[in-house]
Amino acid sequence: MIVNTTAIVLKTFPYGETSLISRCFTKEKGKVSFIIRGAQSKKNLTAPYFQPLSHIQIIYNEKEKRDLQIVSKVNFVDIWLKISSSLKKMTLLQSILEITDFTLEINDPHPTLFTILIDIVSYFEKGSVEPNLAFWFYECELLSEMGFRIDLTNNKINGYSFPDPDEGENSLKVLQHLINRRVDQIIFDNVSKKDKKIISNYLYQQLCYHFERFDHLKSFKVARDVLNSV
Repeated sequence: MIVNTTAIVLKTFPYGETSLISRCFTKEKGKVSFIIRGAQSKKNLTAPYFQPLSHIQIIYNEKEKRDLQIVSKVNFVDIWLKISSSLKKMTLLQSILEITDFTLEINDPHPTLFTILIDIVSYFEKGSVEPNLAFWFYECELLSEMGFRIDLTNNKINGYSFPDPDEGENSLKVLQHLINRRVDQIIFDNVSKKDKKIISNYLYQQLCYHFERFDHLKSFKVARDVLNSV
């Protein structure tokens, strides 16, 4: 079956001497792995399309029994020009890609989450939302999309206790706005360093509870330091 879908590249690595394997989050099919033959050869111009964070339109002939799909055609949908100039934004987005790759199952579509992810990257590109808020918002949306919508009134699930989200002056209010998609109502200047630590740790514990071995994600450890900084 011919599939024509938008996608965002999650991770790409070399395969053999000239090829690449790329895992992409596609809007139509969820997470899909592709092999791009000859992408590392000098005459092949497809490698730039499969850099992590690339927003692409991809066409391929889906073979259900094949672990690696073969790309027929690829084009850029958006080119992010400003993100790479900010180490903070690059660090947080790299973590978002790793979180997405870790939590999604192969061929399990989540078109709503895909749209939200593209929106998040656009926020980072345009600078229209504080990076911390965009990152926390994506965590909340991912949990909700996977069936684990946060209930701030219940801090214990099956004997597992979550941190108190109300320990900071504004931490609970910020979390409420994030969960209810009211990011525009958050005044980030009023979010203290203590609030940041409480929010980051609370969402991290939610992810660790619902996704086994989540605490092993390397990029997330760096992202937490960035989120908690002044």
